[in-house]
Amino acid sequence: MEARRRTWFDAHGLTVAAIEGGTGERRLPFYAGAMHYWRVAPTRWTACLRAIHEQGLTIVETYVPWREHETADGAFDWRGAKDLGAFLEAARAAGLSVVLRPGPHVNAELTSFGIPDHVLADAASLARTAHGTTAWMPSPPRAWPIPSYASAAFQRRVHAWYAAVAAVVTPHLAPEGPVVAFGVDNEAQLFFRLGAYDIDYHPDALAWWRDASGLEGAPPRAWDPAEAARCVSWVRFKDQYIARALGDFAKMLDDVGLGHIARFHNLPPGHHGHYDLRRIQHAIGGPVGIDAYSTRADLRDLRRRATALVGNADPVPLALEVGVGFFPWFPPLDHGDDKDRERDQLLTLLSAGARGFNLYMAVERDRFYGAAITKDGKVESHAAWIRVLVAALHEVDWTSLRRVTPIALIDAKADARFGLATCVPDPMTPVLAELLGMGAGGAAELGTDASAITARRWQTALASALELAQVPYAIVDESASEDELARYRAVIVPTLDRIDHGLWQRIRALAEHKRAIIVVGPGSPTLDELGQPLIHDPPRRIGKIRAASLDDLPGLAADLAALAGDLPDAWQIERPDDVRAFAYADPSGTTKVVFVVSDAPRPVTAILLTDAATTTLRDPFTNEILRVTNGKASIALPARGVRMLLT
Repeated sequence: MEARRRTWFDAHGLTVAAIEGGTGERRLPFYAGAMHYWRVAPTRWTACLRAIHEQGLTIVETYVPWREHETADGAFDWRGAKDLGAFLEAARAAGLSVVLRPGPHVNAELTSFGIPDHVLADAASLARTAHGTTAWMPSPPRAWPIPSYASAAFQRRVHAWYAAVAAVVTPHLAPEGPVVAFGVDNEAQLFFRLGAYDIDYHPDALAWWRDASGLEGAPPRAWDPAEAARCVSWVRFKDQYIARALGDFAKMLDDVGLGHIARFHNLPPGHHGHYDLRRIQHAIGGPVGIDAYSTRADLRDLRRRATALVGNADPVPLALEVGVGFFPWFPPLDHGDDKDRERDQLLTLLSAGARGFNLYMAVERDRFYGAAITKDGKVESHAAWIRVLVAALHEVDWTSLRRVTPIALIDAKADARFGLATCVPDPMTPVLAELLGMGAGGAAELGTDASAITARRWQTALASALELAQVPYAIVDESASEDELARYRAVIVPTLDRIDHGLWQRIRALAEHKRAIIVVGPGSPTLDELGQPLIHDPPRRIGKIRAASLDDLPGLAADLAALAGDLPDAWQIERPDDVRAFAYADPSGTTKVVFVVSDAPRPVTAILLTDAATTTLRDPFTNEILRVTNGKASIALPARGVRMLLT
């Protein structure tokens, strides 16, 4: 910890330093609810903030929208409902800490995602397509030109905006004040335009490309098999671009005097392969979390996204936007009379190991529906579960509990990048392809690289087999260090012909020094991430996945179960096969909470095996007491339902 650090993230959430002259640091669980102060009349702030506090939440989170405050170039409005300083005082009086998210991009269903018109009128600040034209974002209520995060002109404007925010919030910083963390931008994913040859071809971005790649000349503007390595380097550069931009924004927060407060970033919904969480985390010096807006049918996919979050987040995995309500220009997420989907969405994230969360949107506002709390501070009946859940998390000291995961499933990206580089309908974003459900290979189905499609199928099959075998596992990025991977009993690396050369060297070392069991396959890679020949031979002490296993999930599950060693029977599901149990224990090893999750499309009753010490389980939402008989408990589950049970 830096000597002058005021707040920082650790494995439990946030820690706030003692007030000068005082003693003792304060641990702050990251249980937050969002409220957009500028959309609520100041006379109602107190009632809404008290309602957030009464739910047991510890933090109120809010954007600080650039567009709302800088009404003209250099002219700022902090009056009335936009009086951020007054809002911070009201939050402190209500007993809440505050997390601020000053963008530059906030979305918040605002025009231009909250970026002022005068900024987007500056041609030097705008992103460029492969054709040299301005890139546009077709979001309601009107399309708007996208800024280039590499643009020096845009960065100067962001720095000035951060300085204006700092002038308002500095008197309110922790530990004396309520402000404990800053969000560095929002859902940084090139404004969802992830087509390989779409953006950003701004001159300053091309300079970044040359710095990152070490290659001379211009980047590719279309797939060329003769320049495959250059094309894939450009695809890889997209992650480098995002991390560098967010790192620059983080340095700007330092420059304007906000460097001693914790910071984070949140990634948008979508497959975990579409972003490089670890690279961003390193760039900003804080944790990177995910956003979740999922239908019940998508909860299994959400659980796997959260598994990747937990396997890669440092120091704490956070769900930074958990949808409560939704925006009206998309189809609703709830179907029929399903009143528990929002609760089960958050329980899904917790079951995978998320340590903290932010409920979006806690307080009612325009351009959104279904919030938990009205603008008058009344808690809606459909949100009664929030108070119960937070009380249960406090009861079991959730942030101190852990689940042992003996297996690491590597998220290998070499083939996926070739899939993006060869996408036939480029520049159509792969985000849209995922939403449309193009097939087992996801967005790779739209490319001409067959290995990219097969690799995605194997990644999904291995996750499904581990779940069928009831083996706890983590999804870990290919950039993980040798020492980190050595903490697992076994490391599974899905491979065909290609593999990242750095990963190849690390798993060779792990195998040769017997630091972990290594399993690769079904193919033996001969090429690196750019399609060039690998220098080193395969390691000697490795296992191999059978190619036929792709069509034999039970057989694959049996093979993988052996990798985990002798797992105890306690906290396993005896039947049926499409129900999972996730048990979390305190530092002494005593299980305190177990999540029982069904992937079945129909109601089922599952048989849960418990440990010898457990005689009852309690559902905090219904107060139902479940009796344990001969080490077994019957758990009734709705279709794709999730239950949280306290021991």
